[in-house]
Amino acid sequence: MLKKKWICRNCGHTVCEKPKNRAIKCEKCHKARYKLNLLCECGKWFEANSLKSQFCTKECRYKYKPGGTGKKGKTYPHLQRAPVKICPVCGKEFRAIKEQNGKFNGKIIKRKFCSKECWSKRGEILYEHKCLYCGEAFKTSGKRIRTYCSRICAYKDRIGIKAPNFKDGKSLERDRARLAKEVTEWREVVYKRDNYTCQECGAKGNIHAHHIKSWAEYPELRFDIDNGVTLCEKCHGKIHGVDFSKRKNKICPDCGKTTKGRGKLGLCRVCALKRSYLSRKLMLNLQGTTLSENQMA
Repeated sequence: MLKKKWICRNCGHTVCEKPKNRAIKCEKCHKARYKLNLLCECGKWFEANSLKSQFCTKECRYKYKPGGTGKKGKTYPHLQRAPVKICPVCGKEFRAIKEQNGKFNGKIIKRKFCSKECWSKRGEILYEHKCLYCGEAFKTSGKRIRTYCSRICAYKDRIGIKAPNFKDGKSLERDRARLAKEVTEWREVVYKRDNYTCQECGAKGNIHAHHIKSWAEYPELRFDIDNGVTLCEKCHGKIHGVDFSKRKNKICPDCGKTTKGRGKLGLCRVCALKRSYLSRKLMLNLQGTTLSENQMA
């Protein structure tokens, strides 16, 4: 019985004898080369790369191979050691044969799905969660625990008392008080009293005015001269547990003074007002009008 033949890829001309080499073209059309075809035990012809091929599919190999029983686990007993898992998409049990734990080649491969079809449908699995703010139930495709249903709920649940850096709700009042004139006057009086020297190590330069009793807990002693002491940058940082040398001091590009630089240009308050006045004046001059005394004020 004929079990092998060579067929032309173009015209289908069949030859029973093996060509001398793969470069020989068809004797009939002289256009294409021959392709090897073998007969499987199941009675089907299939294309093969070499004469060593015997079966058209894996199922035929398990079924017709000498000593085979038609089942993977019995033909290869070592595969029965693979863990049994349940596919989250279809719910079927399968053996994770290709799973690796990293003992042999260092790779860790975990199988969650029984086939590629189930893997392609993994986004259709929905998991239920409950929002911590509004209490509504919602579903997501990921298994990761979600605490909020939206960014709005996440924002609302972290403001006010629930904010991570919340103290007493008076931070804005304290910030405004730090920008007052009384603070600069109090600082200068403390510096002059201590002769501009650190009261801990005696250093001069890079000095800070430190409140002995804290600014936030004792608002009535904020501008008390007896509550202030002159310290250098290092000694002041040791008390608060902060390295003040790493703090970036912003400098106004116009006047060169240190400033908080909250604006985009990083100007101090005086220079920012000057620039806004000059730009407004230039704009009105281009329009042909002049600033009145009330507008200038």
